[in-house]
Amino acid sequence: MQYHTLVAAAVAAGLLVGNGPASAGWVVDQTIRGSGGSGRQLILIQANRIKSVTLGPDGRPTQGFIMDLGAETLTQIDYQGRFYVSSSLQEYTKAMAAAAQAAATRMAESRKAMEQAMRNVPPERRKAMEEAMRAQTPPPGAPGGPPCVEPKREVRKTGQQATIAGFPAVRWEVLADGKMETEVWVAPGLTVGRELDAARLERVSTTMAKTFACAPTGPGGGADPTWKLVGEGYPVRTVAAEGAMTIEVMRAESRAVPATEFQPPPGFARRSLQEVMQP
Repeated sequence: MQYHTLVAAAVAAGLLVGNGPASAGWVVDQTIRGSGGSGRQLILIQANRIKSVTLGPDGRPTQGFIMDLGAETLTQIDYQGRFYVSSSLQEYTKAMAAAAQAAATRMAESRKAMEQAMRNVPPERRKAMEEAMRAQTPPPGAPGGPPCVEPKREVRKTGQQATIAGFPAVRWEVLADGKMETEVWVAPGLTVGRELDAARLERVSTTMAKTFACAPTGPGGGADPTWKLVGEGYPVRTVAAEGAMTIEVMRAESRAVPATEFQPPPGFARRSLQEVMQP
């Protein structure tokens, strides 16, 4: 199960929060386009709960992720497999850390075995094996890979404006070591963030980000500059550098969301983190 992908989507959906009285709730319909294809995603937000649902080509849900900021619980739903995994934030981060350590151990053992095998092969074959080892070296920050170095990030507001999904938006830029990394179009009038407690979202998002190597750590830990946009509005279009991925809101509606939407579907089996994270 792709925890990191869905977690990132859910966090991004609620990243830009504001202040003020809670509204009825929000349902945001957005598309994701990238080199790997395109897809559709629904984001439901109400009373400190965020649900992200990935839809298949037929419009049916395939994966879901629920984040309850008040209870600090995470639930991932596999609609095709008809099961779900629910855990506390603490349980999740411990499981992710253990999985990363296990992956690093396996990688180290594999490299050690290959190095021992190279001692008994002719020089010409040894060179090919060394090149294969270099090609298999994990990227910086990945389990078994070299340590990563966070670039210096900053945000910059531009004068560009556009109307996206019917909402006037302003373009912001995220720079990494002075180079363009992401552009974020923020709609001040889309007050989705009023449903979320900014302090709780910050705490949960920061804790989760720390489970991923080289991930932004949020304010206080502080590699993620997008926290400076808190209160500016909601991101209606996010474009990664060189167009690698684009997330764009198609529709956003303020309405009451049934409490059952933030619960696992009836009849689905519950599985443990350990079961679904087996290599």
